[in-house]
Amino acid sequence: MLKRALVILAAMAAVFALYLAAFLAVNHQVSARASDVQRTAGEDLPEAGRVLEILIWNVGYGGLGAGSDFVADGGEHMLPPSRRAVRENVAGIESFLISQADADVVLIQELARAGPVNYWIDVRARVEHALRDRDNVFFSDFKTRLLPPPLRLVHGQGIYALRSVESTDIVALPAEDGGFIGVRRRYASPLVRLAGDENWTIVSVHLAAFDEDASVRTSQLRDLMAWAQAEYARGRRVVIGGDWNLQLAATDFPHTTDERHLFWLFPFPDDALPEGWRIAADATIPSVRTNHQPYAPGDNYVTTIDGFVVSPNVEVLSVTGFDLGFAHSDHQPVRLRVRTR
Repeated sequence: MLKRALVILAAMAAVFALYLAAFLAVNHQVSARASDVQRTAGEDLPEAGRVLEILIWNVGYGGLGAGSDFVADGGEHMLPPSRRAVRENVAGIESFLISQADADVVLIQELARAGPVNYWIDVRARVEHALRDRDNVFFSDFKTRLLPPPLRLVHGQGIYALRSVESTDIVALPAEDGGFIGVRRRYASPLVRLAGDENWTIVSVHLAAFDEDASVRTSQLRDLMAWAQAEYARGRRVVIGGDWNLQLAATDFPHTTDERHLFWLFPFPDDALPEGWRIAADATIPSVRTNHQPYAPGDNYVTTIDGFVVSPNVEVLSVTGFDLGFAHSDHQPVRLRVRTR
């Protein structure tokens, strides 16, 4: 009996070792391809015109509302305060997106399926309900392959267009060396090329956040802008929007946050933009807060890292941040109005 038990244990250990090796191997791959983009085509959508309205928002996987802190930012917790808090966050996200139903294109970062970090509430499903009847594009930049559904994490970026999409693509970006539970993040910017004579290319961005000396995100930025310049040279009008994890505008909002919690903060490099390209960001309304503690106005450091970069053939008519009190996410949405030039 003992020998049989030992054989069974050895077999189980071997199976587990094989599973672990396969898990680490498949989740160590970081190269992103166009085939990774999931798309549900919209029906009978009009072509894009000369003016576009574009909304961006990092929704923090539904788990980073005003009552949350996060351990990677110097906080104490890995998980949100409660399942109820996540439900309230997601309800607020959905409600706000419904109020912005006239936006031509919506770019969402940190869009997550149900998983342990948001108490198994499907944020992506609620966002897609709010933005239904659009062309729907999703790229998963963090996905735990070979992990069973109760523990599986699927986070990424979504693009929702009210205008006809001619094609989708992806810009693969350099990856960080490390990972989370053996899973490396696949950095890339998904994009849509809108149908019509105006040749709009709309790109979602979510650069690295915790790389030392901002070396990875700077490399990502330069690769992205090199691609964008080539896209512009082909006659396209390019708008890149989302969470740059770089300070897009100088801000000086009151706060009491200790400097040690600002280790992630770096300015957008002055020399990163090709000639004629411009940043469009709202410096009057902060788009991100520190997560070293739950949000307390006047205590948490806040600044602007969410916004847009546009090519020289695009005119910025307005850019407006929304002050939601960081109620539903640690980021706040920003809306851009642009026109061909």
